[in-house]
Formats: sequence, structure tokens, C-alpha cells
Amino acid sequence: MDRILYVGPYNNLMSKELFNKAVSYLKANKGYKFYYILPNGKLLVKYRQEILNRVENAFDVNLFTFDNIVDRLLKDKFYINVDRETKEAIIRSVLKDLRDEGKLSYYYDISFKKGFAKAVSGIIGEIKRSLVTYEDYLNKCPASPFYTEIGFIYEEYEKKLQEHNLIDREESFMKALEILEEDLSFFDGLDFIIIDYFFDFRPQELKLLEKITETNCSIYINMPFNRGENFKSFTNTLGILSKMGFAIEEVKGERHDKFEELASILFTKDNKVVDLSENINIIKAANKYLEIKKVAEEVKRHFAKGVSLKDMAIVLTNDELYKDILFQVFGEERIPISLDKEISLIEIPLLKELIQVLEVKKYNMDRKSIINRIKSSYYPLVNKKEREYIEYILRIGSIGELKKHKMDHIIGTIEDEANTIPARATVVEYVNLALEIIQKYKVEEGILNIYKRTKDYNLANRDFSALNKLKEILNSISGILSAIEEEVTLEDFIDILSSYLQNESIVEIQGNIDGLDILTPITARGRKYQVLFVIGMSQGHYPNIMHKSFFFKEDNYKDLKYIGLDVKNYYEILDKEALMFTNIIASCSQVLYLSYSEDSTEDEKSIESIFLDEVFNRLKGDKKEAKAKLEAIEIDYLFKERAEDISTERELLEYILRKHTEGNLDKELLNTYGSIDRNVFEEINMKIKCELYRDREDFNEYKGFIADDNVKEDLYNIHKDKVYSISYLETYGQCPYRFLLSKVLDVEEMEREYEEFTALDLGVAKHELLKEYYLEYYEQIKDYILYDKDFNIDETYNFILQGLEEKISAGSTRIDYLERKLIVLNGANQLLEFIANDINRMKGYKSKVLPYGFEVPFGKDRVFEIKCEDKSILFTGIIDRIDKYVDEDKYILIDYKSRPGGTSTIEDIKKGLSLQLPLYIMSLGDKEVAAGIYGIISNGKFVETIVLDAEAENIGPADKKGFMDEEELKALLDHTRSYVLSFIEAIHQGDFSINPKKCVPYCAYKDICRYRKGLEAK
Repeated sequence: MDRILYVGPYNNLMSKELFNKAVSYLKANKGYKFYYILPNGKLLVKYRQEILNRVENAFDVNLFTFDNIVDRLLKDKFYINVDRETKEAIIRSVLKDLRDEGKLSYYYDISFKKGFAKAVSGIIGEIKRSLVTYEDYLNKCPASPFYTEIGFIYEEYEKKLQEHNLIDREESFMKALEILEEDLSFFDGLDFIIIDYFFDFRPQELKLLEKITETNCSIYINMPFNRGENFKSFTNTLGILSKMGFAIEEVKGERHDKFEELASILFTKDNKVVDLSENINIIKAANKYLEIKKVAEEVKRHFAKGVSLKDMAIVLTNDELYKDILFQVFGEERIPISLDKEISLIEIPLLKELIQVLEVKKYNMDRKSIINRIKSSYYPLVNKKEREYIEYILRIGSIGELKKHKMDHIIGTIEDEANTIPARATVVEYVNLALEIIQKYKVEEGILNIYKRTKDYNLANRDFSALNKLKEILNSISGILSAIEEEVTLEDFIDILSSYLQNESIVEIQGNIDGLDILTPITARGRKYQVLFVIGMSQGHYPNIMHKSFFFKEDNYKDLKYIGLDVKNYYEILDKEALMFTNIIASCSQVLYLSYSEDSTEDEKSIESIFLDEVFNRLKGDKKEAKAKLEAIEIDYLFKERAEDISTERELLEYILRKHTEGNLDKELLNTYGSIDRNVFEEINMKIKCELYRDREDFNEYKGFIADDNVKEDLYNIHKDKVYSISYLETYGQCPYRFLLSKVLDVEEMEREYEEFTALDLGVAKHELLKEYYLEYYEQIKDYILYDKDFNIDETYNFILQGLEEKISAGSTRIDYLERKLIVLNGANQLLEFIANDINRMKGYKSKVLPYGFEVPFGKDRVFEIKCEDKSILFTGIIDRIDKYVDEDKYILIDYKSRPGGTSTIEDIKKGLSLQLPLYIMSLGDKEVAAGIYGIISNGKFVETIVLDAEAENIGPADKKGFMDEEELKALLDHTRSYVLSFIEAIHQGDFSINPKKCVPYCAYKDICRYRKGLEAK
């Protein structure tokens, strides 16, 4: 009876030896004599396929995860399993009971919020995974209601499970362990158990393993992650298994390949490096689409050289960010992948519209709910043409407007339908109501009619699959929840059903078993590929080490550990992520690609991950270019200059058109494309028509030039004597067409979802709080900067925290409590760091400066105008802050920006894309401005964009191009005046050409703009 723990380097042969041992048993028809336990389902599928390849007619293939063993142990027990959505519904019921009993005070307000039940469900799950009962939790937790009230919820939740003979996933482990405490016969007859590719175990898995060690079968554990300097999570696991009685046997005598060698030295204290300059490729792309596009083309290139798809793989470091783009690009490139394409049920119109039928009653027939009801295709009240007409009337007017158009009967129909929906009923009654609605509108017949019209099999299959899934969900709801809740409100039922639809999904497109493997850091174990692509190595996204729950934050670590929870602090999480990353590196044998994108949000650009930095540090070479092959992918990558670089039909078309324009077209190539798609020329003709219309005199949908003199006169009158804001003209300078839509025509994005609290709101709150902070602590800051007196900035943290909490709470009554807490905590930490850096910046100047003015207005109480030729142009605005030299009448202008991408360079200013700093300088009149700088709140940095030469030594710009003497500054200001005048004159002339100088990612019109989506990434 062996208890052996094999510890060896990455990809050692012990895994093969153990696998061969299992195969030999299967060939001898003794598959029932062993269990094979693996860490994830992906690896199970791989091993099962390899077994079928090796053993014909293999029976009793006992490949398991620990979860599978638990399921088998409970197979004959009369428990009803609850899923995640039912668990949340039970917790909502518990919260209501505790509120009624007066047992919730700390969490009282938040307990009404939708997201709280989900958050508590996750907390209880983590507690139970640590095998901590509610009794143990309440005995050990601090007396604070922050902890005790979670314990009360946990206790009542457990009692409801017991009352109705229910178990959740975590409880199933506990029940399985109770069975094994009494009886280990489940493992009788086994010769051995193999456990492979684990580097750590969950607490319930360790407890289960501990019980297995009491059996009479041999246990072999293989952990192929041993290095000269091991990760703490790995060594901790070795210690635990050693105490269980496992003898550690080190696997030696195998030679590393270079990638395994690299994996073994990453994150170590020594300075070893390896030479992989010909084998590692680093891709930096302008956006995620280009990143995936480049990877897809590299896959094709290697495939053309003879590397099969099964010898290549992609690891998505963050599948939430990349999965949708991956399906899009690989669909365009027609590369089969092994990953199923799933779609959330809530995204399927058939089911979303069912919720909207019920919401008409919930929202008392408000305008938004009526619009949603009228737009329904699967539960139609009117035909499509009338739907659009009624929607238009309701969006621009009121419900009463329908009477003028003799369409008010539709409101009566909706009202009659709403009256059939009870405000309160049993769960079974609501389930039956939903089924009656489906039957009433003959939804199945409607799906078939859509198929007959579109011939789209995938659409019909999706809808039928979704409908069947819905019926399963309704059956589950009526079976379990009806026993727990006698009656529920309509709002509760909608919440329960919506929760199911959000969390459940169906397979939209089946993955190809012979396609390219798509993995994650967790599922990349036990594999080896010739060519490996690791996608998404951007800091902030990978490694993902942020705590997502308000309960399991770093501050609570010691308390939670004392209670007995298996929680990880920042460094422990980072250690585990680093271990998984080294395993990814070791999974490659020949060519490795590490890619990331510089995708920018409104004002932030991504940078490379710290893990990518570590790889660079371990590669031989003086510069990055010598360490690996570097490639920057910009937007022009989409336009192929060589025929051999073309990888999609669209690229071929673009290439043909370009060569035709140049008079250098190979007619054989044209015939090739014609055989692929004969209808493409209709699209080309449409585009040509578009260009012809753009050349016409009159204004039309294809251009932005207005020639009509009456319209020009209106434009002039609109702007006559206008007091301009800086952003008004900046919008024109960046994109005249966006200016036309937003500033002249007032075209707004149609509101589909209500957004209670925006990034703009948060920015305003931070700006206000900064002003209040500097005024509150001005004297202490002054003493610290000028006289070196102590000023502990950390002690002012509560002022920031409370101030931000108050502002955000006052600005939003409907924002989710947890979300607000996260926003406040993150914002307060950012502000504290920003203020600390700001104060040290002022103290670090040789010529000391102090805050002088906050939110300084111009053009409001006093006229501010700039002279351009013979014209006077009025402006108004607010300067976020002005600092003043202590001993001189010199000033520094500071403009706050939320994130780095919001700043402008001196080149932007010279091109007229940014008017802000020059106009701020002009607004101060004769005052001497030493510098114009940006203060970036999110990272606490200051960017000195404009600095006079005389102040360079004192201030120092981030970009040397920002140095200028007084004559150069005067020229820059004159240049800005010229831009202002030219913008205004162009507006008067009706020039709103679709010719953007700068496309911003957050543009509200990007979905309707004729410029191709994605060009803003340049």
C-alpha cells in the first residue's frame, strides 16, 4: 500500500508512467480497479481521448475530478441539489426574514439591493469550502456586526437547506465527508488512485484526500512543478501532504528544453538568463482586435509550414475580455477552434422579451416599459412597421400622442395584458403564467416562421434551445422555490427568473474537436505544444490579483484566517498566479508568442504586464530587441500590400480595389475573387454612390458640407455673440461631423439602459473633494513644504473617504451599495496617492510653490475675450487649480485628468486638437505663467506639458518638446487663436466634413459613423 508523492520538474516523464499504468489496467479489463483524479474538466477530456486512442472498447474509464467523486458518493442519497440561482433566491428569503425579525442593522439598507444576495452567496460558498460551519464561524468571528450578521445569514440559510432536504455544491462535500467518516467501502476493490497535475488543493479536497489515505489502496500523486526555487503555494502543499504520510520521491535525470529552463528561473532571486531570441515573439497591438488578428494570421502561417492545429494552442489570460473578439476574428479567418461559443440566455431576444412582458406590470406601464413591450418580436402586439412608428411617437412625445395618430387602442391592449399579471402570487402560479404567455403567442410557431423567412438554421436552433432551457428553468423554480416560499411578489419572481437567465447559457456554436485548443491559465496544465500563443498580457488584466468581494479584502485577512477560512492575501494570490504562468511557459516547445494590446479607455492606455517584464528580465540580451522578436501592430496592419499576406476574403477584395485604382491589377486575381462572392460588387457600387453624393452641392446623409445659404445664416445667428466653452470648439477641431451631431443637431444616443452614476459624476466628486482637502489642510501643507514640519498624509485618509462617500451617495440614490463601496474605496486610495505625490512635487521644487486658487472661473463675472484679427471671441471656463510661487508672482496652471489618456501633448496643442492649456494661460492676462501641467488622479502623476525655459530646471517637463521661451509661447498662443478663428469660420460656412482629426474610443456616434469601427485605436 503505497503513499508516494512524485515531485519533479515541468513535463517530467512520471505523468506518462502513471498514465501507462492506467492504460495497462484498461487493456487487461481492470479499469474498475483504479481511479484517476485530475484538476479540471479540460484535462479530463484530453485524457479520455488519449485513452480511447490507446485502448479499443475501453470500459470503466474512471477519470474524475474531486467533484465527480463527491457526486458518486451522494448518487443514491435523497438530496435535492440547488444551483447558484436557487441559492441566491433562498438567501433573499433569509434576508427578508432577518429584516422582519430585526436581526439586520449593519447590512439592513444594502440587503434590499439586487446584488447583495449574490455577494453573500459567494461569501457563504467560500466559508463552506473552508469546511467552517455556521456554529464555528459565529464562535470565532469578531463581535462586529460586519462579521456577525453574515453569520446570522449563513445560519438561517443552512437551516432552510436542512428543513427542505436541500444541498448546495459546498454542502455536498460536507455530506460526502460525513459518509466517509462512517464507511470507506466506496473505495473497496481499488488497487490504486492516481492524482496528477495538482499544485494545491482546496480545503474540502484535502479533507477528502485525508479520508482516502485511510483506505487500503495505493495512492500516487504527481506534482510536476518542482524548481530549484519553489513557489510558496507549492511548498505549502508538499508540507501538508508530507504530514498526511506521503513519501516524497524526487523525479530526476531529465533534460529541460529551453522553455522549461525559462519557466524554472522566472521569479527567482538569482540572475540567470536563457537565450530564446529566435523562439519568442512579443506582439504589441493597438487594440484587442488587432492583437487577435495578428495571432490568427500567425496560426495560419505555422499551419502552412506543416504545424497541425492540434500542435498549437492559445492561452487567454482573461477570457472575459477576449473571448468574443476571438470568436469574431477566428470566424472571419475561418480557423476552427475547440471552444464552444456560448450565449447568455438573457441576451436572447426570445427570453429577454418575456421578462419585458412582465415588467410592464412591474413598472406600472411607464413609457420605457411600454416601448419595450411594443418592440417585441416573439410576443407581438402589432406588425413590425407599426412597432417602429409607435416607438418613434413614444420616444419623442408622450403616451397621449398616440391618440392623435389613432393608435391609442394599443395602450388598452397592453393594459388588459398587464391586468392578467398578479402583483403577488405563488411561484407555481407565476411559472404557469409564463408558460401561458409562451403558448398564447405561439412562440414555437413563430420561431419556425422566422426560419422559413430567413433560412437561418443557427438562429432557429438557438431559439429552440433557449426555449427548452427556459422550460427546464421554470420547472426547477416551481419544484424547489415553491416549497420554500408560499407567495412572492412579481418583482421577486422577475429577479429570480432574470438571475437564472443571466447565469445560464446555451451553446450557440459547437467547438471543433480537431480545432485549435483555447485554454486559460488554470486549464493549461498537462499539455505541450509546438507553438503557443499567450494573449492579453496587459497590466491590470493579468495577473488578476484584485479581491472582488467587499468581505474578503486585505484588511480582513487576519480575522478571516483566525475564523478558519482559506483566504489568500495579495502576495499569496500573486505567488499562485506566477506558478501558473511558469507552467504556461513550460507548455511550449518551439515557438512562443506573448501578446498584449494598448487598448485605451476614454483616458487610459494599457501597458505590458509585470509577468511580461519578468520574461524580458530572464532573456539574454542587452536590449529588448535583442532578447526577442518584437512587433508593433498598428491600424495600417489591416491594409495588406502583398497578396501573400492576405488571409480573408475581405482583405482580398480591398487588395483588388487598391490595385485596380493603381492600374496594377492581375485579372486572374479578380476572377478568383469573383468566384468566391459574385454579390460583392453591389456593395462597391453603394460605396461609389456614397462618394458621388458626397461631391454634390446639397447637404445629404453622405457628407458634412452644407451649401444652403439659409442654413448658413442660421448657423451664423446661432453663434452670434456666443460665449464659447473650450470643449465646444475642441470637439469641432477633433471631428467636425461629431460636432454637427452633438452640438448643432443635438443628436443623442438612444437610452437603452439607465446609467445612474457615470464616470463624469465621479470626476466631479473627486475635483470637489480635492478643493475641500487643500483648503482644509492648507496650513499643515504649507508648513510641511516650507518648514519641513511633520504632516502625516495617511492620517487624513478618513477625511477623503468620508467626503467621497457623501458626494457619491448624494449624487446617486439607486447605485448598488457594493458598487458604491468599491468606487469609494478605489477613489479614496487614488486621491490619497495623488495628494501625497502632489505635495511632494511642490516640496521638491527648488523655488517652492503652494496652491493658490481652486476651480478658478473666467469669462463669467468678468469678460474674457481673445482677439483674432478684427474679431473678439468670448470664452468661459474653469481652471481646476492654480499654484503660485511663494516668493514670486509666477503661476503654474493645473488641469486635473481622471486617467493618463486624457492628457494632451504639445503636438496635440500645435495641431489644434487641444485648446485647453493655451486658453487657460490667455485667461490670466498679464500674469506670468511658468508652466501648464496635467495632474492625473488615477496614477498620481503630473505631466508638465508647457514649461518656460527659465523654469525647466525647477519644474522639468515630461517631454522636452514642451520647453519653450517666451517668444515661442507667444507664437503658440497666436497659433491657438488662429485655430479658434478658423474653427468658428468653418462652422459658419457649414463645413462639417466627415474627416476626423481624432477619433475617440468613447464617441457616442461610432456605431453609426461611416468610418470603419476600430480606426480610433491608431
